[in-house]
Amino acid sequence: MADNDLDYNIESDESSFIDDIKNTNDQEDTSVGKIANFVEGKYSKAEDARQNDETRWLQAYRNYRGLYGPDVQFTDTERSRVFVKVTKTKTLAAYGQVIDVLFGNNKFPLSVDPTTLPEGVAESVHFEANPKAEQGIDELKKAFSKPTFSPDNTLEPGDTMESIRSRLGALKDKLEPVEEKLIEGPGTTPTSITFHPALVAAKKMQKKIHDQLEESGANKQLRLSAFELALFGTGIMKGPFAISKEYANWDEGGEYNPTIKTVPSTSNVSIWNFYPDPDAANMDEAEYVVERHKMSRSQMRALKNRPFFRKNAIDLSLNMGESYTKKWWEQTMEEAEHGSQAERYEVLEFWGFVDREILEEYDIDIPKELKDAEQLNVNIWICNNEVLRLVMNPFKPSYIPYYAVPYEVSPYSFFGVGIAENMDDTQTLMNG
Repeated sequence: MADNDLDYNIESDESSFIDDIKNTNDQEDTSVGKIANFVEGKYSKAEDARQNDETRWLQAYRNYRGLYGPDVQFTDTERSRVFVKVTKTKTLAAYGQVIDVLFGNNKFPLSVDPTTLPEGVAESVHFEANPKAEQGIDELKKAFSKPTFSPDNTLEPGDTMESIRSRLGALKDKLEPVEEKLIEGPGTTPTSITFHPALVAAKKMQKKIHDQLEESGANKQLRLSAFELALFGTGIMKGPFAISKEYANWDEGGEYNPTIKTVPSTSNVSIWNFYPDPDAANMDEAEYVVERHKMSRSQMRALKNRPFFRKNAIDLSLNMGESYTKKWWEQTMEEAEHGSQAERYEVLEFWGFVDREILEEYDIDIPKELKDAEQLNVNIWICNNEVLRLVMNPFKPSYIPYYAVPYEVSPYSFFGVGIAENMDDTQTLMNG
């Protein structure tokens, strides 16, 4: 990865990826074989499996917007076509309740707490504030100190046990003046002063994470997911990824010298663009996920600045022209009469587990360190039948970076049930 890459810093030079094609004049991309057909096949299977869900979502959308479907016909004598928006009122009420629970303290709903038995940091330390108690410090240290080696091992000549200073975490500098008096464990006398290094370290980490999430707009993304959670029954979040964010900065001479910081980033994925493994009932069982993107020409070119994207393959895909075709539900929701074509590119992002034999069948060069693996977790981007990116999953341990939460669990189905679907019969009676 180049030094100036500004996205997905989690992916380092150690990641295994597929090289770019030599130039845009190549008629065949021999380095990836027919892997684009493999992704298209998975996408088509997932799309066919969720057609019934799309029908449910479209009906929920109509009830929320107050729109009659094509199955409702009015006679000439029926002048009033009032739609009583009971569904909208109930959906917004449920959405408000979910938001109150998530953002009750006006912060991203994430907390960091120390484990019951913290590792690497002392749970608590204390020292005696009474000068008369200093005489017994050595005896107390022997009584409270715990060996950091296993009972089966003994200290060899020259070996030393881990010092208490190395287990103070964020309080190391603050407690340096009384380091010699510190005893691990909580104080047992009225004159002892107790500190909790593990708790302080956890809360400092929590504060830093909240600050970074606030800078990346995570609150807004979670609110969007919560809305679809209430309306359609499933909310989806993606990430977290480590991205580099540019902060405006001018030096004393008036020159623009931006500051680049790495921050975590999470994003909302619309349920309409989410195509999970149709044989899975939840994300833990999913073998793969395909996300559908609608990108402009400038967005496609911006992919070149991200690591492991194949620049020549992107140029070749751009030269083929716009390829985005609106789905049947898109045309219905937009209430537009113009054509189904859009001046955009349809890009499919695949995350999932693939058998090693399948990649070898499609002429993918497997890295030596992964030759013995039975299945590999990969990330593939395709557009216009061109592979824009193919990289081994950079997460360790490997996992699919999507989280799907149902409002009400639907038995034997990946997608949940929302307020609008539960209100369907009531809405029909009100309109009748």
